[in-house]
Amino acid sequence: MDTPAGPRGPAVAIAVPMPRLHLLGLPRLEGLTGPAHVLQRRDAALLALVALDGPLPRAQAAARVWPDADAEGARNNLRQRLFRLRRSVGIDLLGSDEVLAFATGLAHDLDLAEAGLLADPQGADGELLGRLDFGDCVELADWVEAERQRWRVRRAEALAAIAARLEEQRDIARALVYAQRLLHDDPLQEHAHRRVMRLHYLRGDRAAALEAHARLVELLRAELHTAPGRETSELARLIERGTALPPGGRQPLPPAVLRPPRLIGRAAEWQAVQAALAEGRAVLVLGEAGLGKSRLLGDVAAPLPRVALASARPGDASLPYALLARLLRALGDEPPAAAWVRAELARLLPEWGAAAPGRAEALHLRAAAAQCIAERAAPGRLAIVLDDLHFADAATLELLPALLAEAGGVHWLLGARPIGEAGDALAGLFAALAGDTPRIQRLELQPLDAEAVHELLASLELPGLAAADWAAPLWHRSGGNPLFLLETLRAWLRDTSGAAPPALPAPEPLARLIAQRLEALGPAALRLARLAALAGAEFDLGLAADVLGQHVLDLADPWHELEEAHIVRGAGFAHD
Repeated sequence: MDTPAGPRGPAVAIAVPMPRLHLLGLPRLEGLTGPAHVLQRRDAALLALVALDGPLPRAQAAARVWPDADAEGARNNLRQRLFRLRRSVGIDLLGSDEVLAFATGLAHDLDLAEAGLLADPQGADGELLGRLDFGDCVELADWVEAERQRWRVRRAEALAAIAARLEEQRDIARALVYAQRLLHDDPLQEHAHRRVMRLHYLRGDRAAALEAHARLVELLRAELHTAPGRETSELARLIERGTALPPGGRQPLPPAVLRPPRLIGRAAEWQAVQAALAEGRAVLVLGEAGLGKSRLLGDVAAPLPRVALASARPGDASLPYALLARLLRALGDEPPAAAWVRAELARLLPEWGAAAPGRAEALHLRAAAAQCIAERAAPGRLAIVLDDLHFADAATLELLPALLAEAGGVHWLLGARPIGEAGDALAGLFAALAGDTPRIQRLELQPLDAEAVHELLASLELPGLAAADWAAPLWHRSGGNPLFLLETLRAWLRDTSGAAPPALPAPEPLARLIAQRLEALGPAALRLARLAALAGAEFDLGLAADVLGQHVLDLADPWHELEEAHIVRGAGFAHD
């Protein structure tokens, strides 16, 4: 706001209209005097970061946009960028505080995607950050590509949700417009083709529905050298026969196959963990994806009265102290009692108040974090579970050995992929913890043997499944990986009514199996999973209700759907 002084009186406030930020297509600011202001590459990336993840501390923003610079260089780059942006635009878009946030009134085109699409089925068009290329900075390019993919998913979820709602309201013609937009955006999504087939048929145009199926068959043959899946083929058969379509949705899978009632085949590891904790040592569990690291750590920690769980996530490696901040939030919302601890850690958690002046020093952060953890552990018997450390940032990993040594009264339980998959920072942590006087018990999980697979199948008590007949085929097909085994069973339960073991589906790569499960979710559940992924450790249903503009009770059914699909467990995701 400008306040020029008049010659005969006090200064008069003049409201400055805020421009609108466009991040889809060509990144630009519109609404300023004159033509649109086209944003430079790093300016656009910085504004997109605040739009998607903000408000966030300057240090984190600088590290994300300039990951190839040291901390001081990144902050200098950020300072210069903000100065030049303000001078070229004439408005302070991000403020001058230590926490970057959009100025009041600054709107952008990533807001309220579903509301915009409701007004215009062809809206929210364009790629995030347009055609800007960040190939000269690999880490920034990876982040931009990941966010582009997330935006495509978010837009697809909004289109699917609107189409589903219109179908429920029997407005089939409008629902078809949104379904066709969804198909146009991603022609290889089979579920989008099914939606178009279904809507054409419900509208009374059986020929158009069959033509849509024929186009899908040809597309999959030409592009992927494959054929439509069972669900699509069954829908086509129903349409060909002219019969009524069944109501949407699937029968829920048995709870046992979503989360087995007992931890099987890990008795020796369980005893080793208990012995290490009794001796005051931390525990590091290593294992490939799906072997049960998270289940073992969670079951060990569950009997303790207080547990703080934090998991590293893909992308954390380029964001210093990302995992430490997540751990501090998991320890509780109440800020530490000591003012110096509060001020130091406010660099990572702005909600704890004003940050200490000056630059962050690793020694000060370490001391403050250790003090905060010790304060939380004072009542006794606190377990801290840090999972998926192979994704963790180097800054947190460098502090971790000292935290394990200085924060007494804590049971530390760590999980990671095998050392061969770990980066240099994680390998350095292993070396630091395995010195002359090891402070950590290291366990490497192996696939289940045939006997353990038989025991696991018996514990599931699935109707029509004889453990003696199924154990050997499942052991061979899954390689003894518990998650692959369970995914194979889930695929069989969804696709058959109880065939003999030779009809078991071969386990596909885990990412594909999970993708299939996500594809089967309803729009509301998929939207909730997306929000949970973005919010991470800060997620709860209250936050989701605020963001989505719904009552918490309205989210009960989609959350239950996510639990039944084994996408979430408790308040987090079922796998990394």
